[in-house]
Amino acid sequence: MRQLHDLIKEIKQPELIEAMDNPIIEGLVDHSRKVKKGDLFIAVQGYEADGHQFIQDAIDRGAVAVIGEKNLTGFDVPYIKVDNSRHILGELAKVFYDYPFEDKLVIGVTGTNGKTTTSHMLHHLLVESSFQVGLIGTVKCVINGQTFTQKQTTPSVLDLYQHVYDSQDDIMVIEVSSHALDQNRLAGVTFDYAIFTNLSYEHLDYHSDMWAYFEAKRQLFLQLKPYGQALINIDDDWGKQLYEWLESHQYHVKRIGQTSDADVRLMDMGCNEGCNMTLKIQGDSFSIHSPQLGLYNLYNLALAFSVAYDLVEHPQLLVKKVKTFSGVPGRFDLLEMNNGVQVVVDYAHTPDAIKEVLKTVDIITSEKITHILSFKANRDEGKRDAMVKHSSEHSDHIILTQGDLDGFDSLEMEKELKDLRQQWYSNDIDVNVDRINAIYECIEQAKAGDCVVITGQGHKVYEDDNKWGTTTDRETVQYVNQLLATELSKE
Repeated sequence: MRQLHDLIKEIKQPELIEAMDNPIIEGLVDHSRKVKKGDLFIAVQGYEADGHQFIQDAIDRGAVAVIGEKNLTGFDVPYIKVDNSRHILGELAKVFYDYPFEDKLVIGVTGTNGKTTTSHMLHHLLVESSFQVGLIGTVKCVINGQTFTQKQTTPSVLDLYQHVYDSQDDIMVIEVSSHALDQNRLAGVTFDYAIFTNLSYEHLDYHSDMWAYFEAKRQLFLQLKPYGQALINIDDDWGKQLYEWLESHQYHVKRIGQTSDADVRLMDMGCNEGCNMTLKIQGDSFSIHSPQLGLYNLYNLALAFSVAYDLVEHPQLLVKKVKTFSGVPGRFDLLEMNNGVQVVVDYAHTPDAIKEVLKTVDIITSEKITHILSFKANRDEGKRDAMVKHSSEHSDHIILTQGDLDGFDSLEMEKELKDLRQQWYSNDIDVNVDRINAIYECIEQAKAGDCVVITGQGHKVYEDDNKWGTTTDRETVQYVNQLLATELSKE
């Protein structure tokens, strides 16, 4: 609890403090339906709704004060006008939750692909090294050793501060999306480490162009503490640009890559029943074997290993801990079917991710590769052509299907997929909008040694029900395997 005057000192408009009541604030809320008695309601101009329209509803539910950015009067509680409600959320939360980040080491991970895997790898290495570590990300969150899930990669700024306030963890690893950075969901948070994995075509239904997308990602590094460390994959073109900008502005930067001038150098990279590399850091050399397939995962590992190297007392022990990392749900999830078919479930939903996953599949099979390539409805249609291009280069047969529709018309989505197939007119590309049937048919028709690759959904739970009651691609694949086992037993 805080008094209103103590909270709004951060706004630096003391004349407002003198002219208003000073109620006790029980909580901070930016959605009127969540308001309880004693809360301060912050009215935010949202992307789908304007919180100012719900001020009276918030007051009726018990709000004792309101902050907004419009010139409004006539309320029965103090109304405080600010220039930007969204910007002030972090400052208010920081005070209300008693500066919860100040006694923690905070690590942010951003990039188009690899954020989740890098975050989970780093969390694993540090937990196995006896640190108490919190994790906030796409697949799961872990606070005080307890796991839960959330809808957004990076939660709202109020939820984020609540999580950290509740945490007794010494270290926080936060997966940071471009949307979160652009929407100030990390306002007031400063980082000890900031990691950049890569940048490629994605989210241009939100960002105006690639430069705007890049600038959103760069914001994370502007929130480094004065002694904070940036770790950048300089083998990525955008990573190289970021490094040069940070270096010119005198940030502390470590370059991760294969080049001889890299501060952390990846050497002797190869994949066979997992992946191997030699990693050189500050004169130390580590021969590393990872059970995770994919050369791209070695970059994720190098970034995670580099941070852990700084923090642990005996870095050589990290080599053994890498071997016990079990991976991330929905990231190159390899399943063996009863009919001898291999199935890979992966969240890949960008052109570069599609290419890397299929290149890795080439390592595990020399037989036919069937790719079930799904697209979310009404989302960033500009990347679809490149995704089909990479799929056609690395797979033998492509099934175009749909992911979550988000309320979009199924018939319209089917038309879009058929139009896409027509552009690529090929006997090796088909359309099947029924994702469940597409998975069943591809696995059932495949032969022993073949591989069916299912991308786009990964760990995410289906929005719509289906005839089998499965909720994820992995569950669907496992159900198909049971059906095939029953059919085989009848023969």
